[in-house]
Amino acid sequence: MSLKKPSKRQLQALLRRARFVRDYGMRLVAVDDHECTIAMPYRSALERPGGTVNGPAFMAAADCAMWLAIKRHIGIEHDAVTSELNTAFLNAARRETVYCTARVLKTGKRIIYGTAECHDGKGRLFTHHTVTYSRLS
Repeated sequence: MSLKKPSKRQLQALLRRARFVRDYGMRLVAVDDHECTIAMPYRSALERPGGTVNGPAFMAAADCAMWLAIKRHIGIEHDAVTSELNTAFLNAARRETVYCTARVLKTGKRIIYGTAECHDGKGRLFTHHTVTYSRLS
């Protein structure tokens, strides 16, 4: 029996219902079987002193993009939670939309491993993340 992959519309609806990222205004931009890109619009509430987007916002974007990529890969009805998130801050984002692309690299029976990169609309990299999720079901 093959797993039916959730559509972009179903994943966007899931994202709209997700309370853990509601304050960030994230939206789904693109999705395929192993990759997902979200957009996090600039909001002054995400700014840190000096006018740059704060680190926790990048980490929330990475976690959210990976969560959606995993849901696409294993199905909406299956749950997984973040067990590890490592972040490298490479460049600052200033008053601009941040995009985050997450890729599922390996799916095991209990662990899912991937990467996420936050970038601007032209591909300039802001952060690189490695992400491990634990499957719950």
